[in-house]
Amino acid sequence: MIRPEEHRIIVETAGESSGHCDCCGMESRCVWGAAHEGDATLAVYWVHWTPGHLDESGADIDLVLGRWGDEATADERFAVALLHRRQPDGNSALMVVDAAGRPPVEGDIARTALAREDVIGTPLAALIFSITDAIYEQDGRLF
Repeated sequence: MIRPEEHRIIVETAGESSGHCDCCGMESRCVWGAAHEGDATLAVYWVHWTPGHLDESGADIDLVLGRWGDEATADERFAVALLHRRQPDGNSALMVVDAAGRPPVEGDIARTALAREDVIGTPLAALIFSITDAIYEQDGRLF
């Protein structure tokens, strides 16, 4: 019998950094880590936000999925971008956006940037939102 906890997404936190918002000079934060299922790495992630702007501009979430390991290359991975927004009622909302121009695609982490329409309405969307839910639940450094 397979127990649900054996197939749960586990988040491994990694690093964090801070900087300054270009528009106001307030401190901004970035945290990153990886999401695993069993022995497999599903994705790595970065969440970037400026605490003083969280209500206005929210947070940027970058996920990179694909093949990982010593032999894997950026050609085998793709990026998905999301925006986290706090709603007037205090709840949060997520929206998939085009990943073109996001940092993971501009470097050597992923070669392919998925557009919103590449994700929404596909089986990949369920995986993306499951990974994001796990990040929100397990990474205590957010917001």
